[in-house]
Amino acid sequence: MDEDDTSDLLRKADALIRRTRVFVAGSEDPAADPVPPDDDLPVLTDVVTEDEAALATAPPHMQQHLDALREELSRWLDQELPHAVLKVTDGLADQLMGELTHQAEKKLLPRLIARLDGTAAQPEPDD
Repeated sequence: MDEDDTSDLLRKADALIRRTRVFVAGSEDPAADPVPPDDDLPVLTDVVTEDEAALATAPPHMQQHLDALREELSRWLDQELPHAVLKVTDGLADQLMGELTHQAEKKLLPRLIARLDGTAAQPEPDD
């Protein structure tokens, strides 16, 4: 979205808010008693995900089903997540061991052989 689209979107949102504000307040008279804001109405800075919107619009009789689904998902994650993490970490450990072995053969082994032969340059002492 470029700057022009963003500006246009904000102008439309402001116009909608102005129309809604008059409707919610029920009067255009600024001296009228203010109506407290409705917590269910999102403000321009609120970010509502699709999941939240779906849950918010679910009929009350579906809430019991949603709670059961959440509980089942939590139970499944408790069972499956440790296995998935172990599988990934085992793969990483194998990859790390392979890389370290390769580097040791390529760099460390020649240095060790040179050290044993007495041909290696002596390391500088640390200050």
